[in-house]
Amino acid sequence: MADIISRFIPIFLILAVGVFFRLKKILSDEIVGGLKKLIINLGLPAVFFISFLTMELKSNYIIFFISTFLMCLLLFLVGMLLKKIKSLDVPLLPFFFTGFEFGMVGVALFSSLFGMENLHYILLLGLGHEFFIWFVYAPLLEAQNQGKIQIKKILKSFISSPIILAILSALFLNLTGIYQEIESFFVVTGIISTMDVVSRLTSPLILLSIGFQLKLTSMQWNLSIKVLILRLILSILAGLFFYFISDLLILEMNRMMRNAFITFFLLPPPFIIPVFLGKELKKESVFYSNVLIFYTFITLILYTVIMLILGI
Repeated sequence: MADIISRFIPIFLILAVGVFFRLKKILSDEIVGGLKKLIINLGLPAVFFISFLTMELKSNYIIFFISTFLMCLLLFLVGMLLKKIKSLDVPLLPFFFTGFEFGMVGVALFSSLFGMENLHYILLLGLGHEFFIWFVYAPLLEAQNQGKIQIKKILKSFISSPIILAILSALFLNLTGIYQEIESFFVVTGIISTMDVVSRLTSPLILLSIGFQLKLTSMQWNLSIKVLILRLILSILAGLFFYFISDLLILEMNRMMRNAFITFFLLPPPFIIPVFLGKELKKESVFYSNVLIFYTFITLILYTVIMLILGI
C-alpha cells in the first residue's frame, strides 16, 4: 500500500504545483498554451516514437487496433441515442460519450505510475483510438460547426501532425527491421537518447498544465453530474466488455494490460470539444469546458482509489 501511495504522490504534487502557479500568477493562459504546443509538437511525438520503435509488434495487434476503433464508434452511436432524451439535450452530446483524452491525460497518468518502459501497453489501445479521432471524431465535430466535412483539410492535418508522423515513422522502422540494423550506430544512439530525455519531461509538463486548468466557473452541477455519471457508466461497461472479449479472442491479458484498460476507459472525453463550438454557442462552450475539468478531477480520484484497491 505504501509503495502504491508513493507512486501517486508525484502526480498529485505536480498537479498541486500547477494550481499554486495559477493562484500566484506564475503561469498564465498564454504560457500554458505555449506548453501545450510544446507537448503536442515535441513531447508526445518523442514519447510515441520511442514506444512504437521498440514495441514488439504482433499480427493480432491489428485486430486489437480495429476493435478499439469500433468500440469508440459504438460509444458515439450510443451517445446519439442518449441525445434524444430531453433532459440531456446539449449540443454535441454524442461527442462527450466517446473518445478519450489519451495524449494529455492518459500518457501522463500511465507513464508516471508505471514508467515509460511500460507505455506500450496503453499504446495498443491508443493507436486505434487516434485513428478514430482523426477520421471520425474530428471530421464529424468540425461538420457540426462548419456544416461540412473537409476531407482534404483532414488528410493534410493528419499527414502533417507531428504525433502521427512520429507513430508512422516508428512503425515503419520497426516493422521493416531498419531500426534493429542501425540502432548501434552512435548517431542513432544519440538521437534516441535525446528523444528519451524529452519524453521523460513530457509527463511532468502535462500534469503541470492540467493542474493549472483545474478551476471551475459557472458550473451547471445537475446537468454536469448527470452526463458525467452516464459517461462513466458507459465507459466502464465498454471497457469491461472489451477487456474480456480481448482476453478470449485477441491476446492474453496480463496485469499491466489490465492497468492499461483501467487507465484508458477512465479517461475524460477529448479536450477539443469546446474548441469546435462557435461564438453563438458560448454558453455550451463554458459548460463543456467545466465538465471536462470536473471529469478530469473525478478521473484522478477514481483512478487512485481503484489502483489502491487492486494494487499495482
